[in-house]
Amino acid sequence: MTTDSSAKTPRILSRRTEIIFLVIYCICFSFGSVVHVMDVVKNGLTMSSAGPVAGTSIPLVWIAINKSFTLFNPLTLVLLLVRRRVGIALMVGITTTVFVMNLELMAQWWLQAKFLHVAWLYLNGSLGVFQLVTAPMMWRTSLAREAQRASPALAA
Repeated sequence: MTTDSSAKTPRILSRRTEIIFLVIYCICFSFGSVVHVMDVVKNGLTMSSAGPVAGTSIPLVWIAINKSFTLFNPLTLVLLLVRRRVGIALMVGITTTVFVMNLELMAQWWLQAKFLHVAWLYLNGSLGVFQLVTAPMMWRTSLAREAQRASPALAA
């Protein structure tokens, strides 16, 4: 998975592994972008505060944050391609927000109606675990590649 393990150079991902991780990130955020854009096209910028079952509700703050993903998901895609570390930071921030939001909704809906909200775990949970493992490696690789570009002597 890594190509360079000398003491002077930080361990970085191979180009192939870096591209594979980047493609996975981009596929996931493309899917999220499409889902959020379709939601805005279908429902507009407003959203019902009713939850998935009778007796549950969605706090206004989560509605606003959820709608903001319509902008932030595509922005993350672009930044991952042109400003890698900024894109990684935004990606991790979005995924963390999604986790906090859904964990809070799990607790809230369980207390309101004994409804266990787990549908989000399959996609967002998998992406979150993948990012937890890969984002630090991508960050270090991005730093190392930037240093190599800045100092051609390091690249040799």
